[in-house]
Amino acid sequence: MSERIIAVIPIRSFQNGKIRLAPVLAPEARAAMLQQAARCVIEAARASGVVETILVVSPDPETLAWAGAVGPHVVALSQPNTLPGLIGAIDAGREWAVAAGADAMLSLFADLPFLAADDVRAMVGRGEPIVLGADRRGEGTNALLLRLDGASAGFRFAFGEGSLLRHLAEARRLGIAAAVHEATGIGFDLDTPDDWADYRAVTERAATCEASVA
Repeated sequence: MSERIIAVIPIRSFQNGKIRLAPVLAPEARAAMLQQAARCVIEAARASGVVETILVVSPDPETLAWAGAVGPHVVALSQPNTLPGLIGAIDAGREWAVAAGADAMLSLFADLPFLAADDVRAMVGRGEPIVLGADRRGEGTNALLLRLDGASAGFRFAFGEGSLLRHLAEARRLGIAAAVHEATGIGFDLDTPDDWADYRAVTERAATCEASVA
């Protein structure tokens, strides 16, 4: 690895996450789906060969226990009460990465079921100090590569609705070059019932193609 990169994956809770999917998924099914998607994200980061450590940040003991048992290169970090919420989780990950002497951190949402190792490598391969992985609607930021030197150290995360434009504005405030990176595996997340319907359509179509080939 030419850079020491820490991947930061915030997970609030498998049991209480993704409330907006409640109309289409029962709590048990929601938890299972989130766990499967998170495992896919971890495996993509691990298989990329460009990530030194995968840091799962959560305030939830069950989620941390799961992360601790996932396998090599994964570290479970208990989210401090002083850094609440999604932005707090990623800030905690940045603090851990800085303390570990990393060159960069790569935040990845846990609900990216199609994320592939190539997607991670492509983001890390960009040369800009900040690389924003856009969601498929071009509004949110599903992944963010932040190099931890120079003015980038003062970058303020702005995850939430409309975060892509806010992150670009923050980069301009600091006078730092930022790039928007688009990839299907990064752009497709599971937030709403429409996302779930699209996910089911894609996976069922893929299963049909596999069956016809077999």
